[in-house]
Amino acid sequence: MFNIFRAGPIFHTDPELSALRARLLNRTVIVVYALFGIWLLADLLFRLFLPNSATGSLLFDLISAILLGIVAAIALRLIRLGNTSLAGHILANSFLVFSLIILFFTPKVLIPAALLFIPIALAGMMIGGKSPLFYSVPASLALVTRYFLHGSGSILPGFELEGSIGGLFLGSQILLHQGLATMFIITSAHVESTIDQLLHKTAQLSHLANTDPLSGLANRRFFVEQLEREFARAKRYRRPLTLLYLDLDDFKSINDRFGHVVGDDVIRNLALSMSAVLRSTDLLARIGGDEFAVLLPETTIKGGVGVTNKLKRSLTALSSRANSVIPSLSFSAGLAQSRVEDESIDDLLARADRAQYLAKKAGKGQVRTQHDISQLPLFEEEQDL
Repeated sequence: MFNIFRAGPIFHTDPELSALRARLLNRTVIVVYALFGIWLLADLLFRLFLPNSATGSLLFDLISAILLGIVAAIALRLIRLGNTSLAGHILANSFLVFSLIILFFTPKVLIPAALLFIPIALAGMMIGGKSPLFYSVPASLALVTRYFLHGSGSILPGFELEGSIGGLFLGSQILLHQGLATMFIITSAHVESTIDQLLHKTAQLSHLANTDPLSGLANRRFFVEQLEREFARAKRYRRPLTLLYLDLDDFKSINDRFGHVVGDDVIRNLALSMSAVLRSTDLLARIGGDEFAVLLPETTIKGGVGVTNKLKRSLTALSSRANSVIPSLSFSAGLAQSRVEDESIDDLLARADRAQYLAKKAGKGQVRTQHDISQLPLFEEEQDL
């Protein structure tokens, strides 16, 4: 049933910030309720030494302790489910209501005035943003209302707040409420800004670590990581997975004749052209100077040959748009599909590399598959063919 209270769009919190708050708030909730328990114990001991104490007030304290204990258990469960924001709203509202009841129905003002700081602090730590104002403003208004309805009240029995002292106490409480709320708002904004900057820098570093700087494609490192993941998935669910190796024909002659600036421009345009004909689930990577690899999940050798033909046509179209002095672009391709007996990606890589070697040996623009080097059965190959 608690699953309906998992973090959603209404009480959404950034995952990084939510994790940070969750680590702090489990202890915070325990500390708050420990202090509340100490206060209840002190209140009980105080009443034991005052025979004239009203039993109804003691009953209220005990009922409040039970209800707030239930609220704490719910809040802790919500925190473990990742919804610190909703937990914060529940706790802050519970303490606000409890504090207001004490404020308006007891003559002592010190304890409820102190309790009014708790919902402000809980909102600042658990909810963030400008939420502390939604608790500091009602808290200050409640103190002002009580002042005009019942006077300043007393701090302890026999210590009445009268005249300017009462007004000074009221003003100091209002300033403290708004100051605490402002402090939490500024701190929350700073923390969120810092986390956003760290996430942005992390994303930039991740992009640089996984991307070939010239072509903008995935680099060898990222390609191998994805290949490991897709290979494990294909092996587990016995699904086809095809690997395509591409090696541009005579690309070195373009660099030698026209310079590396032109060669780099050709690589960039070639990457865009080939990416345009691939599916979103396919992964095109530059693994060397003029070497590329394509990872084709849920694709057999037959499908891989079709993809290879699409890539050939994209190069033909690119060559027709390029400067006429640049020779037509072509590549030699080798394809391999995962097998039942493959123990690691090295087996798949070796077959793709061997097939590409055979293609280059056969001449420009040739395509070879693992069928040219072996006829062992593939995952569902016979069904698709």
